[in-house]
Amino acid sequence: MKRRECLKMLLAVVASTGLPRAVQGSPDSGINRIRDLRRNTWLSSAELLIRLVESPALVIGETHDNPEHHRLERWLIAQLAARQALGGVAMEMLDSEQQTLLEQLAENAQQTMSDAQWQKALKWQRGWEWSAYGPTLQLALSLDVPVRGANLTASEIREIVKLDLAPELPLVVARSQRQALMEGHCGMLPESMLDGMLAAQVARDQAMAAALAGLPPTSVLVCGNGHARRDVGVALHAKQTPLCLGLVEVPPGQTWRSALPTSVDAEPPFDLAWFTMMVANREDPCIALRERFAQ
Repeated sequence: MKRRECLKMLLAVVASTGLPRAVQGSPDSGINRIRDLRRNTWLSSAELLIRLVESPALVIGETHDNPEHHRLERWLIAQLAARQALGGVAMEMLDSEQQTLLEQLAENAQQTMSDAQWQKALKWQRGWEWSAYGPTLQLALSLDVPVRGANLTASEIREIVKLDLAPELPLVVARSQRQALMEGHCGMLPESMLDGMLAAQVARDQAMAAALAGLPPTSVLVCGNGHARRDVGVALHAKQTPLCLGLVEVPPGQTWRSALPTSVDAEPPFDLAWFTMMVANREDPCIALRERFAQ
């Protein structure tokens, strides 16, 4: 079967299978609903896609271990492609060195490689589950659009942290990012490491903004929700302001309003939010972190 025919079949399957149940969720919790946070209105999935097609660039934020978020990302990418609106795909889960390895893979080899072969060829980092991101990468490659590694390499990040130089940021942004770093490390991050860690966070945001800027219009960046925030993330460093869509978990017993992070200004943290259920029985990440710091 020719590649173009395979592509049409793939798009049909991804775009129609498991159609998101937008506007069918609970009005109070917001789960399975899409909110335009700037206009204070609920959107159908069709209305959402109209907004995305019209955007110069799109940043999609996720919770990394939520399978529903990965499914929604692939659905959105496929929908844009089906409308011939997808310019390209950038991923936080790929760095510049891995992108070079990706470009060296022959197309015919990509079509026959096993998951294990993919991970070996790309020197895939264990921190990113291949079962979550491999299908997204393979979908993007199948669509004949540019695919970019948006992250810094591990060695680049280590060097930035080692320099321990505070980045230039608005005070409210720096304060919010420092607080997020402390909370993300369960309050165990030494004060002496905060400047370097914050500098690395900003450098990664800048790298992702540059990767997105290097792609054609209406390209998609897949990244964590912290990077996807309009007020403190990639959008701060973008030459052309992207549309920021957060895939936001709603904890049990909470509403969509309380699930949103607090913005550093008078505007919402995302332009749009798609609310989902929280992952059930998630392990406490602080347990492993305490063991690590105790060593």
